[in-house]
Amino acid sequence: MKLLTLNTHSWQESDQLQKLAIVAQAIIDQDCDVIALQEVNQHHLSATINDKIRSNHPVHSDNYGYLLQQKLAELGHDYQLTWDFVHQSYEVYQEGLAFLSRLPIIEHQVIDLSDNYDENNWKHRRSVRIKVLYQQCELDLYNCHCGWWNDEQGSFAEHLNKITATLSPQLSFLLGDFNNPSHIRGQGYDYALQCHLFDCYAMAEIKDTGITVVKNIDGWQQNSESLRLDYIFSNQPLPVIKHQVIFNGDFYDVVSDHFGVVTDVSLGTE
Repeated sequence: MKLLTLNTHSWQESDQLQKLAIVAQAIIDQDCDVIALQEVNQHHLSATINDKIRSNHPVHSDNYGYLLQQKLAELGHDYQLTWDFVHQSYEVYQEGLAFLSRLPIIEHQVIDLSDNYDENNWKHRRSVRIKVLYQQCELDLYNCHCGWWNDEQGSFAEHLNKITATLSPQLSFLLGDFNNPSHIRGQGYDYALQCHLFDCYAMAEIKDTGITVVKNIDGWQQNSESLRLDYIFSNQPLPVIKHQVIFNGDFYDVVSDHFGVVTDVSLGTE
């Protein structure tokens, strides 16, 4: 099974539609089954659409996830779309989390990661869980965009605790921008491992550096080093055939301030 995660930074990029087309072609080329997208924005004043999309909020015509789904359909590939509103962003945008799945989605859940949730507070976050059917097996996938390790308005540990509290014994994957570098000991990455999550990068037979951020970006304005912030975790150890950074300029053009991650996992039914 092929999984992809990408923080899209949507509508904050130059040549956005050209970059969206690159993402669509990569999804097709890499034969992705499920794609988790973060920072999936739509303008708050754009027109709403009537398509039946699993969502906690009206989807607008310029929603990045919706446009990506439509581009994939133009290219002959059908993916189900979920999009869920997280918070207001960049003054005029509604930011959310999107899943694209060619596997049947049989459940969909929005999880508030902040107490006294306020959609106008950009540090308040949500996660989204979908349950899909893969070769007669059910598995859960979580779309995650967590806070920083020591943020007083919502720490990474608080957010991850709320996510892992909903995990079932069945196989689950957590995909997304976790905002915690893998090389810093005693913080978010180590905490995720302490929560009995397994890093697909560490389990992969074939892998590259794993680096997904190489400059100062929103949320990391003082950064000057290469970071691994974007992960695909599982709640069980399993064979991972390949873990590869994508949209980094070497493997597809850069499309966002984050690079993406594509992972090929073996579920034993293949």
